[in-house]
Amino acid sequence: MDSSAIRDAFFSFFEGRGHVRLPSAPLVLKDDPSVLFTSAGMQPLVPYFTGRKQPPAKRIVTVQKVLRTSDIDEVGHDGYHQTFWEMLGNFSIGDYWKSESLQWSWELLTGPFGFDGDRLVATVHTSDDEAYDIWTRQIKLPPHRVFRLGDAANFWTPGPTGLCGPDSEIFIDTGPQPGVPPHACDPSESCGRYVEIWNNVFQQYDRQADGRLVPLSKKNIDTGAGLERITQVLEGVPGDTFRTDLFRPIVEKIEQLAHVAYGGGEADRSIRIVAEHSRAATFLIADGIDPSNEGRGYVLRRLIRRAALHARKLGLQTGSIPQLGLVSVRVMQGHYHELATHRERIVQTLENEEHKFEQTLSSGLDQLNGAIGAARSAGRGGIDGDTAFRLYDTFGFPVEMTRELAGAAGLRVDEGRYRDLLEEQRARSRASAKFSQDAMRFGQFYEHLREREGVRSVFTGYDELGSEGTILWLASTGTSVEEAREGSEVEIVLDRTPFYAEGGGQVGDRGHITTSEGRAMVADTQTPAPDVTVMIGTVVDGVLRVGARAHAEVDAALRRATMRNHTGTHLLHAALRRVLGEEVHQAGSLVHAPNLRFDFTLGRAPTRDELRRVEDEVNAAILANADVHADLVPLQDALASGAQHLFDEKYGAEVRVVQAGPTSRELCGGTHCRATGDVGLLLITKEESVGAGIRRIEAVTGEGALADVRALRERMERAAQTLRVPPERLPEAVEQLAQQRQRVEKELDAARRAGMDTSAVRLVAKAETVDGTRLVVADVGDADAEHLRALSDKVRDQLGSGVVVLGGIRGERAALAVGVTKDLTPRVNADAIVKQVAPIIGGSGGGRPQSATGGGREIARLAEALDAARGIVRDHFDGGRGSA
Repeated sequence: MDSSAIRDAFFSFFEGRGHVRLPSAPLVLKDDPSVLFTSAGMQPLVPYFTGRKQPPAKRIVTVQKVLRTSDIDEVGHDGYHQTFWEMLGNFSIGDYWKSESLQWSWELLTGPFGFDGDRLVATVHTSDDEAYDIWTRQIKLPPHRVFRLGDAANFWTPGPTGLCGPDSEIFIDTGPQPGVPPHACDPSESCGRYVEIWNNVFQQYDRQADGRLVPLSKKNIDTGAGLERITQVLEGVPGDTFRTDLFRPIVEKIEQLAHVAYGGGEADRSIRIVAEHSRAATFLIADGIDPSNEGRGYVLRRLIRRAALHARKLGLQTGSIPQLGLVSVRVMQGHYHELATHRERIVQTLENEEHKFEQTLSSGLDQLNGAIGAARSAGRGGIDGDTAFRLYDTFGFPVEMTRELAGAAGLRVDEGRYRDLLEEQRARSRASAKFSQDAMRFGQFYEHLREREGVRSVFTGYDELGSEGTILWLASTGTSVEEAREGSEVEIVLDRTPFYAEGGGQVGDRGHITTSEGRAMVADTQTPAPDVTVMIGTVVDGVLRVGARAHAEVDAALRRATMRNHTGTHLLHAALRRVLGEEVHQAGSLVHAPNLRFDFTLGRAPTRDELRRVEDEVNAAILANADVHADLVPLQDALASGAQHLFDEKYGAEVRVVQAGPTSRELCGGTHCRATGDVGLLLITKEESVGAGIRRIEAVTGEGALADVRALRERMERAAQTLRVPPERLPEAVEQLAQQRQRVEKELDAARRAGMDTSAVRLVAKAETVDGTRLVVADVGDADAEHLRALSDKVRDQLGSGVVVLGGIRGERAALAVGVTKDLTPRVNADAIVKQVAPIIGGSGGGRPQSATGGGREIARLAEALDAARGIVRDHFDGGRGSA
């Protein structure tokens, strides 16, 4: 079976057993900002497991894209480590339990997948008699092939608290290993005998902060199997994913471009890295990630640059990584349509990043050469671990390359410190990959409340801003309480509430809740479980009690401002599609009282004229004062009517459609104005790119727009008063002021040049002589790199034949400038000197052979850098050794 047949067989098997197939979620989960990437098949389903969202079915089956960053450095060393792969998973949300889960896993493996049942073994938790009996009595697996192991091997938990439980794993037994007694290892040990292919997790506990395991009222099943691992076995290439059909076309392309063969050679490690990282990068780009220096973008940049570095080791030219990205698109687009949709963006991003890496690689070599020069000049015997890690982390230099180049210069590398820094980075990566435990516990708490106590909230806020209700529940720090007194933070659930809970881009309402005994200020409103609205705030007076009658009042000014911005967002979306074309789709939004933010898809920056037309169309719709109303309609009817919607959002059978005038029709659960005229005025305040193919507009409406206009008018009036002109003549006055400034700057520049001539004469008079060559090395005090360059050039030109090295400090930054007369550049050049000494002040530099500059923030080491430069020049002229 190839990978496509495996996917199809997996879906068919579980759909035949009542499971609903869901498409793979993106690698970035909008519902869980606590993690960088989707790192497990069950992660997109966490809101269903915790009760924060209603699942589309109790039985679900997926093939999920996942990416984990903790093993980036392991990729390439063997045939099975990867950052990106596909996870097969079947899930039960409070439905079937261990018997069905284990029985179906066994039936699929030994049936459609064709595994030899005599070569499979299972593990269970030492305390899980139920799972052990299922394996030995129902499935009839011999007891000696069922291993009972402890928590480390067979108890799954995402962190110190949260949903957890024992698990049961299935392994292939490859037989006794050379040098290992037949019965001397079990699947929990790394003896090479057992290959894991399936894991069944039994979510039956909620681990508390004190370590207690509280049984769940609704138990869940979460299973996972790596597609790549199963494909290895079924295609007959166990242990080497890169020989499967998932990677073969990519590897073959690398072989073709590099004129090398994969299999048993020195090039294998680089081939694996280039193939794996280029594929992973392709999927990240398709899911909207752009290379950057932080967060998800940094991971993408690191993958591309590590691939490009090893591509160079294979002899591949610039442009090879985009070609491999296209191969990944061709191989995988049948299963992941987003790859074909974003083909151009994938190629362009890979091309741009590979080109940038060429420049970075050159800079990295300069940094390393500078560190080597500085170490030798200072008499140190090696490169420190911080430098080695920075070269790796910033420039993509493997420590092996740093070791090799430093060793050629007779220097060692502090790899102990390097490994410590690397482990710190990995620890941060592992920590960022954990699920959001607070969110999970919050949802689970209220899901239990909803199921056990029948608590429900009726939302009245579409029609009123204040309503009467009864306090059904109070909670503090995740624990239910009967009363909450003044000063305590509290979560409040009412049977009826006008407070809108955060959702659909609109923030939760704020306001107050009053009873006959107390009052609470509400700072936020959330929906942690279906039909349960939680108002989060502080008791500011008296006491609140469960069962008390309460009046809930939304902050009317904030709600009205939010409604204006929300209706304005709908009008803006419609205008963008009319002006810029139907390729525009919503990619995210934020609606709150101060302003609105709208993200949309567009492969270019809109022009100033287009933005003006969009703004004009929105305000024309506002002036039309058309009716805004909402209707509940069947989902299919709403979609057939052309209503705009989020493509990655999951909707119920019946949806709320908001019509704002004749041109705007969207699926939306938020609160809106009664008529478009209520928006007042919409002004676009900012437009920018927030990612490849994604633009962002910020705008204000109503009172916010009025405040923006007034602030602009006041600034103009102040400027006009300062320049003593009428406001209508302000542009001409500013232009005249700019011209005057240019004249003054020219005069100042002339004065600086005159002073520089004097300084140059003084410096030349203090020149040393080294083997007949004149040398000037000096700290000139307050100066930046531009000033130093000009001064060093003047000194160089007056030396006749010689070298000048100047240093200075401006603010928190040290600067260097080096000048070398033309006759001496065959022996020593300015660019090389700066690149060797700039790292001493914690920076970098460069330039031409006759003139170069550098800078850094370690101002206390400027004198050391100047001394090192003096030593470098002396080494080259005191006896005439070598060249820089």
